Amino acid sequence: MFPKTAPTMATNFFQQQDSARRKTFQLVVYFVLAILILIALVYGLLVALSMYGAHEPVSWWQPEMLLIAAPGVGIVVGGASAIKVAQLASGGQAVALMLGGREVPGTTTDAREKRLLNVVEEMALAAGVPVPPVYVLPEAGINAFAAGYAPGDAVVAVSQGCLDYLTRDELQGVVAHEFSHILNGDMRLNIRLIGLIFGIMVLSIIGRSLMFASRGRSSGRQDSRGGMVLLGLGVFALGLVGAFFGRLIMAAVSRQREYLADASAVQFTRNPDGIAGALKKIGGLAEGSRIGTPRAAEAAHMFFANAFAGAGLAGLLATHPPLVERIRRLIPQFDGRFPEVQPVGADREHLEERRPSRVPPFGGAPTLPGLPQVPIPVLGLASKPASRVGHIDREAIDYAHELHDSMPEVLRVAAQEPFSARALVYALLMDPRADLRELQLTQLKAGAEPQDFAEALRLVVPVQALPDTHRLPLLDLALPALRQMSPRQHRAFRAQVELLMIADQRLTLYEYALRCVLHRHLDAQFLPQRQTHPVHSSPKKLTRPVATVLALLAWEGQPERDQAARAFDAGMREYIGGDHTHRLPPREECSLAEFDAALQMLNQSVSAIKRRIVAACAGCILANRQVTVREVELLRAICDTLDCPLPPLAVEKSAER
Repeated sequence: MFPKTAPTMATNFFQQQDSARRKTFQLVVYFVLAILILIALVYGLLVALSMYGAHEPVSWWQPEMLLIAAPGVGIVVGGASAIKVAQLASGGQAVALMLGGREVPGTTTDAREKRLLNVVEEMALAAGVPVPPVYVLPEAGINAFAAGYAPGDAVVAVSQGCLDYLTRDELQGVVAHEFSHILNGDMRLNIRLIGLIFGIMVLSIIGRSLMFASRGRSSGRQDSRGGMVLLGLGVFALGLVGAFFGRLIMAAVSRQREYLADASAVQFTRNPDGIAGALKKIGGLAEGSRIGTPRAAEAAHMFFANAFAGAGLAGLLATHPPLVERIRRLIPQFDGRFPEVQPVGADREHLEERRPSRVPPFGGAPTLPGLPQVPIPVLGLASKPASRVGHIDREAIDYAHELHDSMPEVLRVAAQEPFSARALVYALLMDPRADLRELQLTQLKAGAEPQDFAEALRLVVPVQALPDTHRLPLLDLALPALRQMSPRQHRAFRAQVELLMIADQRLTLYEYALRCVLHRHLDAQFLPQRQTHPVHSSPKKLTRPVATVLALLAWEGQPERDQAARAFDAGMREYIGGDHTHRLPPREECSLAEFDAALQMLNQSVSAIKRRIVAACAGCILANRQVTVREVELLRAICDTLDCPLPPLAVEKSAER
């Protein structure tokens, strides 16, 4: 149960996605207003300069000056913003590197870094998103951020101060806060904000350059040099005005979302003392949450706490709410006194502070309350899985912890090694039938590098013994290492994966789900991606592709036509909300190619429709009050394609591949 003091949230994933889009529109409005004010100020500066040294009175209304100021400011500010956004096109990694981050390798032997990786991995598995790369900033203060355009290219970064001063519960609270930003659609908004703020603040850079240029001129007319100095001072002052508006926009966009992320972290972990303890240590630490790199000014709104010291940014221009107010929203009885902060112990047992694992010896999969291990009525309402999208709870984190610990060491290490991660995927694709597996190994030996083949051969046996419930989570753990491939390696890897999948001239649901994860979360890094925007807002117009998706789901979960028809009908009713005229097509008419094409169309729908789609798919799967591994994997592929991260669901131990 939640403590009485813990905050709760009435909003859900889909509402937060809509809220982020509204914030994006609000951001554009603020940006346009800032540009209009800058145009007016630049116009005033140009008129003032035209009066400088003039022997006759000059009018304040000069349309030709306005024609210079308006396009000039638009080109400079808009161009600078576009350049900055282009620089950050690769997503979260570009932001982390811009701020001086160092990626933590999965093979690290540092106890604090290993603890951080475990916390991030468990949170990602609990959220149903790919495990993001993790970065450490060389900063003594306690701070963190998440950056990226989508969960597939997100990174999580923490300062060295987080590693040195936070306990595991406190670190988990900070990471949960950042995962809230990942799940609530804040990351894309934050990167766009970096670009727009840089454009507004670029005038101060230009003004500083003009002043330095004028100082370096040793010859020429004195009045010309004086005019250059005045121009530089004027543009620099305008840059300060731009910086003011930049800070104002940051505060307007980010402050309330920080409260929301704090509340989400408590809701995820059910431990308000975790994130509150981290905030208290920020208040008690001499360095606080300070970030020293000069580039922090561009990304101040992304951090867990205020990246700057002092009271100058308090009040109207603060990018984050005051520490005391944030803590009291989590723990109302907080007295405002901050503790003395000491580094945490460096030994592994002290850093972990973990409850004993409830996982039996390898071979027994952990279970999660919600989906039973026997066919009894499940989930009550078919729409409940839709409410789980983008949501993490304590049970899911415990499940992820047990899932993580129950992975064989040989496979967990392979998932963290860039060299062996590719071989691990090849091993995951090996068929359980000996004759087909031999064919796949022959193809792999002919097409892959000798060392990749040898490593895959070594991993085949432990992978074959792996429970089905562990296979896609193991792939999630391998994604950070897979992202370290070169473009050439990725092309060869992608081609080899396709060959292994079609070795038997058919694509299974498991192979389809695995391919969805790989393509969606690796192609974003290695191949040019076209951003998709919601274009479908009418549920009625999407009835046919929804029926295509539900038909395959129904046939995969029900062997008999009558049972499949009932499952299909349950899903359609959940989507439409009442009677419908659609009928289940014959099994031979349901192909994965049509299913995939329908999903791509549905991915371009608005959040409210996506919620209906997820609820309809869940209603179809749960029509017979039980679920299989393959149905869960197919639901995972659907939600992944729709950008609706679904936490893991435990399934029947007896389910067959």
